[in-house]
Amino acid sequence: MTLILNIFKTLTISEWLNIIGLCLLFVIQLFAFWRNKSKIVSRFWLKIGLNLLLWFSICMLVINPSWEKKADTSKVLIYSEKIDTQTIQQLKDSLQIGEVFSQKDFNRRVKENPNFVSKLGKIYFLGQDATPEILSKLSEHPISWIPKFGIDELQDIRWNGIIRKGEIQEINGKIELSEAKTMKIKWGNQVLDSLNLPKGFSSFNLRFPSFSIGQTSLNLELNQNLLQTIDYFTAKTLPQNILFILSNPDFESKTLADWLGKSGNKVEIQTTIAKNTVNNVSINKNTNKFTPDIIITDPSNASNSLVKKAFSEGKSVLFINLENPDLAAKSINQNLGTKWKLKKISNEENRQISQDLSAYPYQFETYALQKSILDYPIAIQKKMGKVSLSLLNETFQLKLSGDSLTYSKIWQSVFQALKPSNDNNIEIQAPIYQNINTEIALNSTNFQNHLSIEDDTIKTNQSALNQTVFKADYTFRKTGWQPLQDSLEIYVDGSQPSLARANLLKPYLKTGTISEGSEQQLTVKLTEWAWFLVILLILAGIWVEAKIG
Repeated sequence: MTLILNIFKTLTISEWLNIIGLCLLFVIQLFAFWRNKSKIVSRFWLKIGLNLLLWFSICMLVINPSWEKKADTSKVLIYSEKIDTQTIQQLKDSLQIGEVFSQKDFNRRVKENPNFVSKLGKIYFLGQDATPEILSKLSEHPISWIPKFGIDELQDIRWNGIIRKGEIQEINGKIELSEAKTMKIKWGNQVLDSLNLPKGFSSFNLRFPSFSIGQTSLNLELNQNLLQTIDYFTAKTLPQNILFILSNPDFESKTLADWLGKSGNKVEIQTTIAKNTVNNVSINKNTNKFTPDIIITDPSNASNSLVKKAFSEGKSVLFINLENPDLAAKSINQNLGTKWKLKKISNEENRQISQDLSAYPYQFETYALQKSILDYPIAIQKKMGKVSLSLLNETFQLKLSGDSLTYSKIWQSVFQALKPSNDNNIEIQAPIYQNINTEIALNSTNFQNHLSIEDDTIKTNQSALNQTVFKADYTFRKTGWQPLQDSLEIYVDGSQPSLARANLLKPYLKTGTISEGSEQQLTVKLTEWAWFLVILLILAGIWVEAKIG
């Protein structure tokens, strides 16, 4: 009785008028039945009952009655569209969630009760399709996000939006596969890198040297199907001064020097051809004073005064041609103060890495200040400068066999780690989506208080941890290639895939104090389609009754 009284208390004047009108129509219909009672004596009360139910259901559809119930809102789940009921129920049971809301239902409850959000405890959001209206209502409340991506759909992907020619472009991401498949990154018909991924969830990493200048667009494919377009801008490379100090001329060093020269670097080769006789060869050298940024040599020159001087000044040294790795590591440690430790893993003369690539039968032991280069037996230690050891032998075989891509990937990865930091270098993670906030970082030894983007000039903030790093947040409004600084560009994606919607949600996933929540009254009402279904069933009953009669 109390429930019925509460329902009628909430009725508006227009709803009362609709009910009165429907009741009058029902009275008229009753009068018509009464006049024809003699013709339908056996079914009179059945007709009255069915029509009474029909008009009652129509009244309920018009007023859409609601009532209140007590609900535990210490844990609530909000779900995006197109999430199946089974997934929602499984999460509700496993996380012991009290109440579950669609986004539409959640918005309605906030309108009915402005204090509704403040009484919520822990909030879970299922899916990626959070509307701006929902996010604004939850802006002051920590959210636990439960992604719901489709099978064979990218769950995450990142690459460098701006890179210099020759540098290694790296694509990282996550995906769940229905079966084992092959992922490839392609430029036209040329495969730059590929991976065989197993069935189920996988993280992937693709790497290749950037080869173009300007706007670059590649295809990321999954079993020949386009998965994602990889758009980035390639800037001109900054040439490095590289000095080779060689005890004897060899084909490995000559091939590497030629490759470095063709990449635009200034190279000088000092080779001892006899006692007190040194042969000097220069590639791309100009009349300016040559001060090496990187020295490439063999372990017999670890005590060379040029090597020690460069290392003490913070420059980088790369050791190749380690004929006896154990003795080489000890000599380098003694002269440069490094901590190289090698472990012999085979009695064979070499260990095969691929068809045209082999290495000495050793591996590096771990060390805190040591970093490996890809999956190859090459590592770097940093002390005053950087020292790199390569356990590879005769990488020139890759060039001779026509595998220039692997050759470039190996050595470009090494020199990218060894070279000094570039001034005025911009870092921006792609993909960049329209109307979603993006962080831009500028590395510069000179103070930079602004950046030029599109038609805007935005202020930068100097990093408290590193005073050569300046950061800015920007939301791109235009799509396609957009100008950045004087000579760079960045690609802005105008589509709205699940990843874009996920990026819109991520800024709201901030940590904070989660309130315990409290029990509160929730308004409950049947959806309109439920009343339509009831009316449809009653109409079917009336039709069957008339046919039987």
